[in-house]
Amino acid sequence: MNAVETLSQHLIPAAMVSARVAGLAVQGPVLSSPAIPMRIKALLVLALGLAVYPSVAQHAALPAADATFAMAAPLLLVEFAIGVFIGFMASMPLLAAQFGGLAMGQQIGLGFARFYNPAVGDESDVLEQLMFFLALATFIALGGIESMFSSVVASFASLPAGAIPALVTGAADTSPIAVFTGAMTAAFELGLRVAAPLLAIVCLETVVMGYLSKSVPQLNVMSIGFPLRIIVGLGVIVASLAAIDEALVDGTSGAIEELLVATGAMAEGGPHG
Repeated sequence: MNAVETLSQHLIPAAMVSARVAGLAVQGPVLSSPAIPMRIKALLVLALGLAVYPSVAQHAALPAADATFAMAAPLLLVEFAIGVFIGFMASMPLLAAQFGGLAMGQQIGLGFARFYNPAVGDESDVLEQLMFFLALATFIALGGIESMFSSVVASFASLPAGAIPALVTGAADTSPIAVFTGAMTAAFELGLRVAAPLLAIVCLETVVMGYLSKSVPQLNVMSIGFPLRIIVGLGVIVASLAAIDEALVDGTSGAIEELLVATGAMAEGGPHG
């Protein structure tokens, strides 16, 4: 077997490894940002995939000599889905913080001033952006990007490239579906923790303004209600930054741990192929 035939045998397994890494470019924090040009993403995915492949080649399922990319297409999709799953798990705290910012913006009236944010690829208000970037900074500071890539690399030991994992098997509390459900619950809880101080104060402010409108009919609640709510809301946000920071750190740390657990849960499912 000459060198060309030897290299051709590794072409499809290397493409499978790159496909798993490519899932992070769709859903993973930072790498999936629309602000990064598509060419840069493609080159980064290819470079990372080729850099990772030599260390995981011994676990890769080498295809038959006459295998083609068309025959390997289902396996490539499986690899890509695994990468998307890992990236989505890593992005949970960012989405949770953005949800908390959305709830706060809607309550104090900033939700009316929405504009397109290319960093997230969607419309958002100023509080959504603030919470998102705070969570992103926390994620990067706690080593979330390194943990995300480490999870992808570690997953090849238990889920070799080219093997079909049994993602729905395993213990009820360790399967990826159970881990995903738990991560969604934790993300929703984190969003509520971020928005809870403002929601409580705004609720109290609404009750007070309703009482004043009945007690003092001459008071135009509509003309002073919205400015007062914005002022009170921004003051509450500034006063509760320490609590928001604590919630983001706890939530991000928990998400990183869940990311490592999810990789281990896929391992317990075991490869089949």
